Amino acid sequence: MSIFSKKPADDLNTSEGANQDPIVSQQELNSDQAEERAATPSKPSIISEGFEFVGTITTSGTLNIAGVVKGKITAKSVLVDTSGQVEGEVHSDQVLIKGSLHGEVHCFDLNIGPRADVDGSVSYQNIHIQRGGRVKGQFTKK
Repeated sequence: MSIFSKKPADDLNTSEGANQDPIVSQQELNSDQAEERAATPSKPSIISEGFEFVGTITTSGTLNIAGVVKGKITAKSVLVDTSGQVEGEVHSDQVLIKGSLHGEVHCFDLNIGPRADVDGSVSYQNIHIQRGGRVKGQFTKK
């Protein structure tokens, strides 16, 4: 039996098997997989509700927080969900806060939701605060 087929290896050498495409080399397979990964956006990293993380989180993608994070976050995009709480530093291109964030934020785009609570030192390029969102601290436009 071949690894790529349910047929026994002897069946692959018959005239039916001879008409199939030749086996792709491992190098070609790896380069095709690398191209697919580059074209496909990565899945977000998730801190679920009821989970508490203490330390440093670094990702080149999106981080969704529904639990508690205490520490430093570096990500392309950060979403603090309504049940999410962050205490510490956030460095990101895009930050969407629906929950609670206390500490430092350094970002390009900041969106503060209607039930958000933000307290700390925030530097941003663009900001949007929805009605009901609470902000306190030092806010600095880059």
